[in-house]
Amino acid sequence: MNASDLSGWTPINLRWQNACLTMDWCRLGDVRFTDPFFEQTIAHALHDPAHLLFRRQTPVEILADLPHKQPWLPPSGFIFHLSRCGSTLVAQMLAALPQNIVISEAPPIDQVLGAHRRDPRITPDERIAWFRGLVAALGQRRGGGERQLFIKFDSWHTLELPLIREAFPEVPWIFLYRDPVEVMVSQHRQRGVQMIPGIVDPRLFDFDPVAVAQMSLDEYCARVLARICVAASMHAQLGHGRLVNFRELPGVLWGSLGKFFGCNWTPADLARMQLASQADAKTPGLPHADDTAEKQREATDEIRRLAAVWLERPYAQLEMLRLAQPGAIGDPPALAASAVSSASSHSFTTQSITR
Repeated sequence: MNASDLSGWTPINLRWQNACLTMDWCRLGDVRFTDPFFEQTIAHALHDPAHLLFRRQTPVEILADLPHKQPWLPPSGFIFHLSRCGSTLVAQMLAALPQNIVISEAPPIDQVLGAHRRDPRITPDERIAWFRGLVAALGQRRGGGERQLFIKFDSWHTLELPLIREAFPEVPWIFLYRDPVEVMVSQHRQRGVQMIPGIVDPRLFDFDPVAVAQMSLDEYCARVLARICVAASMHAQLGHGRLVNFRELPGVLWGSLGKFFGCNWTPADLARMQLASQADAKTPGLPHADDTAEKQREATDEIRRLAAVWLERPYAQLEMLRLAQPGAIGDPPALAASAVSSASSHSFTTQSITR
């Protein structure tokens, strides 16, 4: 089998088989990715016996040939985020438009970007080539009228921004973030996989395994969030990026972000996105409700202490950079305002949040 034979096939999982990386593929036909997450759409599709029957497996290396062997949409935008800060809302609003392909936190992307942690012999050049091929496969037109491709990454992929931008240097990207206290409350309620040591490899965050064993889960969460914030601040200097605070949603999407992503949305498009913004992002059957005040009330003294220790300065740095952007709205909130002056005179590094 060669790359030309994979036209119309979607990569759904990368796994190790007999010490080799093997990609699983499924033929989805004209199924659109409209669920909050990639895995949900795949799970629904695989309930159809036809989709379950038509499966293929290939060596991962075949991905490197895909961009040259089949037509695909180049990405219109990448979405990075701190977690629990509105990125799923943005993805759902974009997915409401039939001309958009929206890939939200697809496991094969994480598996390709992190393959070197399983096998150190895998080089950055190989990961870049595989990632390009994966994007090409995910960016195939299914209904024929698609014009834009958006990819929402997992939160920890912010640390991979240099490699991702080397693969696609011209693609505009955003980083979404939110008051860290509110993010920590959400993670305390139900922890994401990156907030449980060992599910997402702590080495990704440059953490000492001995130190990790001595951390509470809330402290580990605060340090992971801080690491992501610092990475976003550092990578914001790479160009083609924009920082977006949760407080700017949803209006910023049909406002300045449309132009930023190079999209000319019609009044009908804007109406579709506005309608999508009224639904709960992760449970679209429920109405959206602003939970900011609720999360602030729920925050414990310990969560506030950890947010102050690990996240006050990185969050302030993000706010400073955001407010320096053209068209930025809002004043720094209390958490950021108390640290803005000190943030401006300090540089933030990985070491500063892994002590």
